Amino acid sequence: MQNLPYDNGEIRRLTPSVAAKPLCVLLVDPSLYTAPYDAALTEGLVSAGVTPTWATRPIRAGDRQEIPAEYVDDFFYKRSDDGGESRWRNVRKGLEHFQGLVSLVSKVFQHKAKVVHIQWVVLPLFDALAIGVIRLFRPVVLTVHDTIPFNGERMSHLKRMGFHLPLRLANHLISHTVTGRQHLISAGIPAEKISVIAHGPLKLHHPVAPLAADHGGDVAVPDGRPYNMVLFGEVKPYKGLDLLVEAVGLLAPDVQSRVRITVAGRPRMDLTGIHKRIAELGIDDCFRFDLRRLSEQDMADLFSQADCFLFPYRQIDASGVYFLVKSLGRWLIASKVGVFAEQMDGTDDGQLVPSGDVVALAEALHHAAVNRPQARPMDSKDSWESIGTQTRGLYEQLLPDNKTVQVLR
Repeated sequence: MQNLPYDNGEIRRLTPSVAAKPLCVLLVDPSLYTAPYDAALTEGLVSAGVTPTWATRPIRAGDRQEIPAEYVDDFFYKRSDDGGESRWRNVRKGLEHFQGLVSLVSKVFQHKAKVVHIQWVVLPLFDALAIGVIRLFRPVVLTVHDTIPFNGERMSHLKRMGFHLPLRLANHLISHTVTGRQHLISAGIPAEKISVIAHGPLKLHHPVAPLAADHGGDVAVPDGRPYNMVLFGEVKPYKGLDLLVEAVGLLAPDVQSRVRITVAGRPRMDLTGIHKRIAELGIDDCFRFDLRRLSEQDMADLFSQADCFLFPYRQIDASGVYFLVKSLGRWLIASKVGVFAEQMDGTDDGQLVPSGDVVALAEALHHAAVNRPQARPMDSKDSWESIGTQTRGLYEQLLPDNKTVQVLR
């Protein structure tokens, strides 16, 4: 393979040939884990002359059709993915996933795909088998959204092996951050098969109201309105809700009275211990829980009321929530990891704190609640058009006849 995007550790920007011919690519997100990202990437790829087809599950009742329907082949989980719960649902879904992977091989030829681009690995050992088969006749690209397995959560040796096997079998990997690329190199992935292509901006389809003009002072607003902080997204251990609870517990009572934290999103962990600790610290009035999958209108309403967004994460590469809220002009408090460390300046846009440092997190909460700093709306440095161009450039480099590829240093 020639003209790799990395040479001796130097990052190179990828572009397709000047007169780009149509290029058919099959992209794979069986469970639609990141439908808004998929839709935005589709926009960028189409602008770069790529004809994408997404292999996904069917749209559930009440879901928005994020990816334009003409670019979707929803053959995964036709029977088991009804959104309901049952004892055997996971077993049925696992069997259907395997059936979907078998179909995926034939879909490569049906859609005349020159490249297969997998966004998410669902069942690593099954997916690794499919990657091994597909790469016999088509190059396989894998985007590694989380370069540290399960974002640092404990796992068995079998799970860890399963996480890395698809990465080793794919022809090329995409990481959204330079830090993520280094994680993959540290895990034994050859540097020359890893490209960094940024995550682009995301947006809601409903308007978010601008901030009220009560920020920038050094005391609580005259009407005594609490300072509204939001921890949004699926609630998982790596997102540091337990750290946030401890940090709020360190605040002085008069500051605690100013703080209102909304934790919104579907729980993916047992929150019994969290609620118990909140009660022990006597900070029940500081927290409100909205533990469900929010509609876009609900999200817009929640974001309109937010003064600050919280990201006390233990580990992350790229955060979809961050790319959704960064342009809203709200103060951000985030751990100095992943995309936060790479994109935030920690002055005009918010405050960065060391990951896992409860005292530093408490100090950041105190500063925000008392001073109510005004953040500068952050425009994304990477447009989806640019991301689509870079991604197409990578696809072209993996093709057997890549003599027309132009690589800009």
